[in-house]
Amino acid sequence: MKHLIGFLILLLFVASLAGYETLRLVDAPTAGILQRGEVEILTKMYKNNGLLIGTKVGLFPRFMFGVNYAAEEVVGNKDPKWHDRVEFNAKFRLIDETEKYPALAIGYDSQGHGNLNEVQKTGSTTELIKRYDIKSKGFYLVASKNFLFLGNLGLHGGVNYSLETDDDDTDPNLFLGIDKTIGDVVFVHGEYDFGWNDNDNWTEQTLQQNIDILNRGYLNSTLGIHLSETLSVQVSFFDMLQKRSDTTGCDRTLSIQYFTSF
Repeated sequence: MKHLIGFLILLLFVASLAGYETLRLVDAPTAGILQRGEVEILTKMYKNNGLLIGTKVGLFPRFMFGVNYAAEEVVGNKDPKWHDRVEFNAKFRLIDETEKYPALAIGYDSQGHGNLNEVQKTGSTTELIKRYDIKSKGFYLVASKNFLFLGNLGLHGGVNYSLETDDDDTDPNLFLGIDKTIGDVVFVHGEYDFGWNDNDNWTEQTLQQNIDILNRGYLNSTLGIHLSETLSVQVSFFDMLQKRSDTTGCDRTLSIQYFTSF
């Protein structure tokens, strides 16, 4: 409980500190950046009554910093499962987008998607490792290019190296994505994470099923609505290819984003 109280105090401190660029797709970052004095506040509801609260702040013209805190079983009659750490993220834009060339940014994000679980390490009967359902991006390099096509059309691609390597899967990873606005209200995001850093199989299935899963990545999408210039609501669908054995159809979340500035 003390972790949540401390984080809420921090959140209230920066809440009076809006960015309108696309900062992320579904789980993948873009080269979008908050300018100095702009702030994003995010609330995300996910499986097992999970709740994530986060904020990002534009500290300098090309640099933004953020923190997240989450817990499961927040709503209901069970004891909440508070995460034992606050997650951090930061992004620095190296090159601004031009008419010919994409924007380029480097960053770090320790926030994975879903539950923070202790799971049994593959091949071990005793060793437990802590990981998110979908690993955090860790360190990344991403490029973004926007076009005018019946509204805005953004193309994004990047490489990343997650620090969630307790499963001994230390491969670098690749992700691609797209965002599209429909009028001034609706927006759609899609992304494909190749999952090269998450191919240690934790399922108990046939050899062919395991091979199929190992060759899959994470396909995610978002459908969102801008309720105002500073407030949006979005529904996201994670793992639509069911790489994880505990995903039925897809993993669904609801998020609320609020932008402000100081």
